[in-house]
Amino acid sequence: MASSDGKHEALQPIHPSMAGKLDPVFEKLYNDNVANTPLEPIDLALLRSKYSVLYSYGTGPAPDVGHIYDEQIPLDDGTDTTTRLNVRVYEPDSEGPWPVHIDYHGGGWGLGDLDTESHICRHICQKANVVVIDVDYRLVPEHAFPVGITDGFAALKHIHARGAQRFNIKPDSISLGGVSAGACIALALAHLARDNEPTPIPIRLVAAGTPVVDDLSQYSSASDSPFPSMRENEWAPTLNWARLAWFDKLKWSSLLLPADPAGHRAAREKVAWFANLLRAPNFRNLPKTVIYTAGADPLRDEGERYANLLVENGVEVTMKRFPGVPHPFMHMDKHLWQAREFIDKTAREIRIALHE
Repeated sequence: MASSDGKHEALQPIHPSMAGKLDPVFEKLYNDNVANTPLEPIDLALLRSKYSVLYSYGTGPAPDVGHIYDEQIPLDDGTDTTTRLNVRVYEPDSEGPWPVHIDYHGGGWGLGDLDTESHICRHICQKANVVVIDVDYRLVPEHAFPVGITDGFAALKHIHARGAQRFNIKPDSISLGGVSAGACIALALAHLARDNEPTPIPIRLVAAGTPVVDDLSQYSSASDSPFPSMRENEWAPTLNWARLAWFDKLKWSSLLLPADPAGHRAAREKVAWFANLLRAPNFRNLPKTVIYTAGADPLRDEGERYANLLVENGVEVTMKRFPGVPHPFMHMDKHLWQAREFIDKTAREIRIALHE
Protein backbone atom coordinates (compact mmCIF):
# COMPACT_ATOMS: atom_id res chain seq x y z
CA MET A 1 0.00 0.00 0.00
CA ALA A 2 1.39 3.39 -0.92
CA SER A 3 0.39 6.98 -0.45
CA SER A 4 -0.47 8.90 -3.59
CA ASP A 5 0.80 12.23 -2.29
CA GLY A 6 3.86 11.23 -0.26
CA LYS A 7 2.80 13.49 2.63
CA HIS A 8 2.45 10.74 5.19
CA GLU A 9 5.13 12.09 7.49
CA ALA A 10 6.94 15.40 7.96
CA LEU A 11 10.31 14.34 6.59
CA GLN A 12 11.22 17.91 5.85
CA PRO A 13 12.44 20.82 8.00
CA ILE A 14 10.15 21.33 10.98
CA HIS A 15 6.96 23.13 10.01
CA PRO A 16 6.75 26.83 10.97
CA SER A 17 3.58 26.17 12.98
CA MET A 18 5.70 24.18 15.47
CA ALA A 19 7.96 27.15 16.30
CA GLY A 20 8.47 27.46 20.04
CA LYS A 21 6.71 24.17 20.83
CA LEU A 22 9.68 21.80 20.67
CA ASP A 23 12.58 21.13 23.00
CA PRO A 24 15.76 22.42 21.29
CA VAL A 25 17.47 19.10 21.97
CA PHE A 26 14.78 17.28 20.03
CA GLU A 27 14.85 19.86 17.24
CA LYS A 28 18.59 19.33 16.74
CA LEU A 29 18.20 15.56 16.90
CA TYR A 30 15.45 15.68 14.28
CA ASN A 31 17.25 18.13 12.01
CA ASP A 32 20.49 16.16 12.16
CA ASN A 33 18.91 12.78 11.42
CA VAL A 34 15.53 13.11 9.74
CA ALA A 35 14.71 16.51 8.28
CA ASN A 36 16.65 16.06 5.04
CA THR A 37 15.36 12.57 4.27
CA PRO A 38 13.84 12.59 0.76
CA LEU A 39 10.08 12.25 0.55
CA GLU A 40 9.03 8.96 -1.03
CA PRO A 41 5.69 7.21 -1.54
CA ILE A 42 4.76 5.01 1.39
CA ASP A 43 5.23 1.28 0.99
CA LEU A 44 3.76 -0.72 3.86
CA ALA A 45 6.18 -3.64 3.56
CA LEU A 46 9.17 -1.31 3.50
CA LEU A 47 7.84 0.72 6.42
CA ARG A 48 7.35 -2.46 8.44
CA SER A 49 10.89 -3.59 7.72
CA LYS A 50 12.31 -0.33 9.05
CA TYR A 51 9.83 0.55 11.78
CA SER A 52 11.63 -0.96 14.74
CA VAL A 53 14.79 1.01 13.95
CA LEU A 54 13.01 4.18 12.85
CA TYR A 55 14.12 6.08 15.96
CA SER A 56 17.38 4.26 16.58
CA TYR A 57 19.26 7.52 16.05
CA GLY A 58 17.95 8.58 19.46
CA THR A 59 17.76 5.28 21.36
CA GLY A 60 20.19 4.73 24.21
CA PRO A 61 21.74 1.46 25.39
CA ALA A 62 19.48 -0.84 27.38
CA PRO A 63 20.54 -2.87 30.41
CA ASP A 64 21.25 -6.57 30.42
CA VAL A 65 18.64 -8.78 32.07
CA GLY A 66 18.76 -12.32 33.39
CA HIS A 67 17.35 -14.16 30.37
CA ILE A 68 15.47 -13.38 27.14
CA TYR A 69 13.67 -16.02 25.10
CA ASP A 70 10.86 -16.29 22.55
CA GLU A 71 7.74 -18.37 23.06
CA GLN A 72 4.32 -18.86 21.50
CA ILE A 73 0.86 -18.55 22.99
CA PRO A 74 -1.96 -20.64 21.46
CA LEU A 75 -4.89 -18.60 20.24
CA ASP A 76 -8.23 -20.26 19.54
CA ASP A 77 -9.68 -18.02 16.83
CA GLY A 78 -12.57 -20.32 15.93
CA THR A 79 -10.88 -22.00 12.97
CA ASP A 80 -9.82 -25.60 12.54
CA THR A 81 -6.19 -24.75 13.14
CA THR A 82 -4.66 -23.17 16.20
CA THR A 83 -3.15 -19.75 15.65
CA ARG A 84 -0.13 -18.95 17.78
CA LEU A 85 1.00 -15.53 18.90
CA ASN A 86 4.70 -14.94 19.27
CA VAL A 87 5.82 -13.43 22.57
CA ARG A 88 9.21 -12.42 23.92
CA VAL A 89 9.92 -13.04 27.58
CA TYR A 90 12.37 -10.94 29.61
CA GLU A 91 13.38 -12.43 32.96
CA PRO A 92 15.18 -10.43 35.66
CA ASP A 93 18.46 -11.52 37.17
CA SER A 94 16.81 -12.68 40.38
CA GLU A 95 14.99 -15.72 41.67
CA GLY A 96 11.34 -16.22 40.66
CA PRO A 97 8.45 -16.53 40.68
CA TRP A 98 8.09 -12.92 39.60
CA PRO A 99 5.29 -10.46 38.99
CA VAL A 100 4.63 -9.91 35.28
CA HIS A 101 4.23 -6.86 33.10
CA ILE A 102 2.59 -7.50 29.71
CA ASP A 103 3.64 -5.10 26.96
CA TYR A 104 1.80 -4.31 23.72
CA HIS A 105 3.97 -2.48 21.18
CA GLY A 106 2.94 0.57 19.21
CA GLY A 107 2.76 0.99 15.45
CA GLY A 108 -0.62 2.33 14.38
CA TRP A 109 -2.20 -1.17 14.40
CA GLY A 110 -0.35 -2.07 11.17
CA LEU A 111 3.33 -1.83 12.17
CA GLY A 112 5.60 -3.09 14.91
CA ASP A 113 7.00 -6.36 16.19
CA LEU A 114 8.95 -7.83 19.09
CA ASP A 115 11.90 -5.51 18.43
CA THR A 116 9.90 -2.27 18.52
CA GLU A 117 10.02 -1.69 22.27
CA SER A 118 12.76 -4.12 23.24
CA HIS A 119 14.87 -1.42 24.91
CA ILE A 120 11.87 -0.30 27.03
CA CYS A 121 11.10 -3.92 27.96
CA ARG A 122 14.70 -4.42 29.11
CA HIS A 123 14.58 -1.30 31.26
CA ILE A 124 11.28 -2.30 32.89
CA CYS A 125 12.49 -5.84 33.55
CA GLN A 126 15.69 -4.64 35.20
CA LYS A 127 14.39 -1.58 37.04
CA ALA A 128 11.11 -3.10 38.27
CA ASN A 129 12.40 -6.65 38.87
CA VAL A 130 9.53 -8.21 36.93
CA VAL A 131 9.10 -10.56 34.01
CA VAL A 132 8.11 -8.62 30.91
CA ILE A 133 6.14 -10.48 28.24
CA ASP A 134 5.98 -8.59 24.97
CA VAL A 135 3.06 -9.70 22.76
CA ASP A 136 3.34 -9.79 18.97
CA TYR A 137 -0.36 -9.35 18.20
CA ARG A 138 -1.54 -9.67 14.60
CA LEU A 139 -1.67 -6.56 12.42
CA VAL A 140 -4.07 -4.82 10.09
CA PRO A 141 -4.91 -4.87 7.24
CA GLU A 142 -4.24 -8.63 6.91
CA HIS A 143 -6.39 -9.16 9.99
CA ALA A 144 -9.52 -7.21 10.82
CA PHE A 145 -9.46 -4.49 13.45
CA PRO A 146 -9.73 -4.74 16.45
CA VAL A 147 -7.47 -7.80 16.20
CA GLY A 148 -4.81 -6.14 18.37
CA ILE A 149 -7.27 -5.86 21.25
CA THR A 150 -8.77 -9.33 20.87
CA ASP A 151 -5.34 -10.96 20.47
CA GLY A 152 -4.11 -8.94 23.43
CA PHE A 153 -6.95 -10.21 25.59
CA ALA A 154 -6.35 -13.81 24.53
CA ALA A 155 -2.69 -13.42 25.53
CA LEU A 156 -3.66 -11.91 28.87
CA LYS A 157 -6.06 -14.75 29.65
CA HIS A 158 -3.46 -17.37 28.74
CA ILE A 159 -0.74 -15.71 30.82
CA HIS A 160 -3.09 -15.41 33.79
CA ALA A 161 -4.26 -19.03 33.54
CA ARG A 162 -1.01 -20.74 32.52
CA GLY A 163 1.75 -18.28 33.35
CA ALA A 164 2.67 -19.72 36.72
CA GLN A 165 3.72 -22.99 35.05
CA ARG A 166 4.95 -21.65 31.70
CA PHE A 167 6.68 -18.43 32.71
CA ASN A 168 7.27 -18.79 36.47
CA ILE A 169 5.16 -15.70 37.17
CA LYS A 170 2.72 -14.72 39.89
CA PRO A 171 -0.70 -14.73 38.20
CA ASP A 172 -2.21 -12.41 40.79
CA SER A 173 0.44 -9.75 40.18
CA ILE A 174 -0.05 -8.45 36.63
CA SER A 175 0.35 -5.04 35.02
CA LEU A 176 -0.37 -4.00 31.44
CA GLY A 177 1.27 -1.36 29.30
CA GLY A 178 2.32 -0.10 25.93
CA VAL A 179 2.83 2.91 23.71
CA SER A 180 0.44 4.49 21.19
CA ALA A 181 -1.78 1.72 19.73
CA GLY A 182 -0.28 -0.61 22.34
CA ALA A 183 -1.34 1.82 25.06
CA CYS A 184 -4.87 1.73 23.64
CA ILE A 185 -4.79 -2.07 23.84
CA ALA A 186 -3.66 -1.99 27.47
CA LEU A 187 -6.38 0.52 28.42
CA ALA A 188 -9.08 -1.52 26.67
CA LEU A 189 -7.93 -4.75 28.31
CA ALA A 190 -8.41 -3.24 31.75
CA HIS A 191 -12.14 -3.06 30.94
CA LEU A 192 -12.22 -6.58 29.53
CA ALA A 193 -10.29 -8.03 32.47
CA ARG A 194 -12.69 -6.40 34.94
CA ASP A 195 -15.68 -7.81 33.05
CA ASN A 196 -14.22 -11.26 32.38
CA GLU A 197 -16.60 -14.13 33.09
CA PRO A 198 -16.94 -16.05 35.29
CA THR A 199 -14.12 -14.38 37.24
CA PRO A 200 -12.44 -11.02 36.70
CA ILE A 201 -8.72 -11.08 35.91
CA PRO A 202 -6.88 -9.05 38.56
CA ILE A 203 -4.83 -6.21 37.06
CA ARG A 204 -2.82 -4.07 39.45
CA LEU A 205 -1.74 -1.31 37.05
CA VAL A 206 -2.09 -0.03 33.50
CA ALA A 207 0.81 2.10 32.20
CA ALA A 208 -0.10 3.87 28.95
CA GLY A 209 2.29 6.05 26.95
CA THR A 210 0.90 8.55 24.40
CA PRO A 211 -2.25 6.45 23.83
CA VAL A 212 -4.50 6.65 20.81
CA VAL A 213 -8.02 6.90 22.21
CA ASP A 214 -10.46 8.71 19.90
CA ASP A 215 -11.95 7.58 16.55
CA LEU A 216 -10.20 9.74 13.97
CA SER A 217 -12.56 8.67 11.19
CA GLN A 218 -15.19 11.03 12.63
CA TYR A 219 -13.22 14.02 11.34
CA SER A 220 -12.43 15.09 7.81
CA SER A 221 -9.57 17.34 8.91
CA ALA A 222 -7.61 18.31 11.99
CA SER A 223 -9.78 21.41 12.38
CA ASP A 224 -12.84 19.18 12.91
CA SER A 225 -11.36 17.55 16.01
CA PRO A 226 -12.65 18.80 19.37
CA PHE A 227 -9.15 18.44 20.84
CA PRO A 228 -6.86 21.49 20.66
CA SER A 229 -3.76 19.30 20.45
CA MET A 230 -4.92 17.89 17.11
CA ARG A 231 -5.07 21.39 15.66
CA GLU A 232 -1.98 22.75 17.46
CA ASN A 233 0.14 19.79 16.34
CA GLU A 234 -1.37 19.21 12.90
CA TRP A 235 2.11 19.52 11.37
CA ALA A 236 4.13 18.01 14.22
CA PRO A 237 7.27 16.02 13.38
CA THR A 238 7.16 12.20 13.57
CA LEU A 239 3.35 12.10 13.93
CA ASN A 240 0.98 14.57 12.33
CA TRP A 241 -2.57 14.71 10.99
CA ALA A 242 -1.62 13.24 7.59
CA ARG A 243 0.14 10.26 9.14
CA LEU A 244 -2.72 9.65 11.58
CA ALA A 245 -5.20 9.73 8.70
CA TRP A 246 -3.07 7.22 6.76
CA PHE A 247 -2.97 4.82 9.70
CA ASP A 248 -6.71 5.26 10.27
CA LYS A 249 -7.55 4.38 6.66
CA LEU A 250 -5.27 1.35 6.92
CA LYS A 251 -7.11 0.24 10.07
CA TRP A 252 -10.59 0.53 8.59
CA SER A 253 -9.52 -1.07 5.29
CA SER A 254 -9.02 -4.28 7.28
CA LEU A 255 -12.75 -4.83 7.59
CA LEU A 256 -14.29 -6.97 4.87
CA LEU A 257 -17.17 -4.65 4.16
CA PRO A 258 -20.22 -5.50 2.04
CA ALA A 259 -20.88 -3.12 -0.82
CA ASP A 260 -24.16 -1.89 0.61
CA PRO A 261 -24.18 1.00 3.13
CA ALA A 262 -26.18 -0.98 5.69
CA GLY A 263 -23.61 -3.75 5.71
CA HIS A 264 -20.83 -1.21 6.05
CA ARG A 265 -22.50 0.31 9.11
CA ALA A 266 -23.05 -3.12 10.64
CA ALA A 267 -19.38 -4.03 10.29
CA ARG A 268 -18.32 -0.75 11.89
CA GLU A 269 -20.85 -1.15 14.70
CA LYS A 270 -19.43 -4.56 15.63
CA VAL A 271 -16.16 -2.83 16.47
CA ALA A 272 -18.16 -0.81 19.04
CA TRP A 273 -16.22 1.18 21.65
CA PHE A 274 -12.88 -0.37 20.67
CA ALA A 275 -12.79 2.35 18.00
CA ASN A 276 -13.14 5.07 20.65
CA LEU A 277 -12.29 4.32 24.27
CA LEU A 278 -14.09 7.49 25.35
CA ARG A 279 -17.30 5.60 24.59
CA ALA A 280 -16.56 2.61 26.81
CA PRO A 281 -19.74 1.67 28.70
CA ASN A 282 -18.29 1.67 32.22
CA PHE A 283 -15.28 3.47 33.68
CA ARG A 284 -15.72 2.40 37.28
CA ASN A 285 -13.67 -0.15 39.25
CA LEU A 286 -10.70 -0.10 36.91
CA PRO A 287 -7.10 -0.58 38.11
CA LYS A 288 -4.79 2.29 38.88
CA THR A 289 -3.83 3.85 35.56
CA VAL A 290 -0.75 5.83 34.57
CA ILE A 291 -1.09 7.96 31.43
CA TYR A 292 1.88 9.85 30.02
CA THR A 293 1.35 12.26 27.15
CA ALA A 294 3.64 14.40 24.97
CA GLY A 295 3.23 18.14 24.54
CA ALA A 296 3.82 18.13 20.76
CA ASP A 297 1.62 15.11 20.03
CA PRO A 298 -1.72 15.44 18.18
CA LEU A 299 -3.04 12.65 20.45
CA ARG A 300 -2.14 14.50 23.67
CA ASP A 301 -5.57 15.82 24.62
CA GLU A 302 -7.57 12.67 23.94
CA GLY A 303 -5.26 10.71 26.25
CA GLU A 304 -5.71 13.33 28.95
CA ARG A 305 -9.48 13.35 28.43
CA TYR A 306 -9.51 9.59 29.00
CA ALA A 307 -7.49 10.05 32.19
CA ASN A 308 -9.98 12.64 33.42
CA LEU A 309 -12.88 10.28 32.72
CA LEU A 310 -11.21 7.70 34.93
CA VAL A 311 -10.77 10.25 37.72
CA GLU A 312 -14.43 11.30 37.42
CA ASN A 313 -15.36 7.64 37.97
CA GLY A 314 -13.23 7.16 41.06
CA VAL A 315 -10.21 5.45 39.48
CA GLU A 316 -6.75 6.26 40.82
CA VAL A 317 -4.78 7.98 38.05
CA THR A 318 -1.28 9.35 37.62
CA MET A 319 -0.98 11.67 34.64
CA LYS A 320 1.99 13.62 33.33
CA ARG A 321 2.56 15.62 30.16
CA PHE A 322 6.16 15.68 28.93
CA PRO A 323 6.83 19.10 27.40
CA GLY A 324 8.44 19.87 24.06
CA VAL A 325 8.50 16.36 22.62
CA PRO A 326 6.51 14.51 19.92
CA HIS A 327 4.53 11.29 20.02
CA PRO A 328 7.37 8.66 19.97
CA PHE A 329 9.74 10.53 22.28
CA MET A 330 10.23 7.56 24.61
CA HIS A 331 12.34 5.88 21.93
CA MET A 332 14.93 8.70 22.13
CA ASP A 333 16.30 8.16 25.63
CA LYS A 334 19.92 8.60 24.50
CA HIS A 335 19.32 12.34 24.09
CA LEU A 336 16.00 13.35 25.69
CA TRP A 337 15.58 13.69 29.45
CA GLN A 338 11.85 13.30 28.86
CA ALA A 339 12.39 9.81 27.43
CA ARG A 340 14.65 8.74 30.29
CA GLU A 341 12.15 10.05 32.82
CA PHE A 342 9.29 8.30 31.00
CA ILE A 343 11.10 4.97 31.24
CA ASP A 344 12.17 5.48 34.87
CA LYS A 345 8.73 6.61 36.02
CA THR A 346 6.99 3.78 34.18
CA ALA A 347 9.31 1.20 35.75
CA ARG A 348 8.88 2.77 39.20
CA GLU A 349 5.08 2.67 38.96
CA ILE A 350 5.21 -0.98 37.91
CA ARG A 351 7.64 -1.89 40.69
CA ILE A 352 5.48 -0.22 43.35
CA ALA A 353 2.24 -1.70 42.03
CA LEU A 354 3.53 -5.26 41.68
CA HIS A 355 5.94 -5.55 44.61
CA GLU A 356 4.67 -3.20 47.27
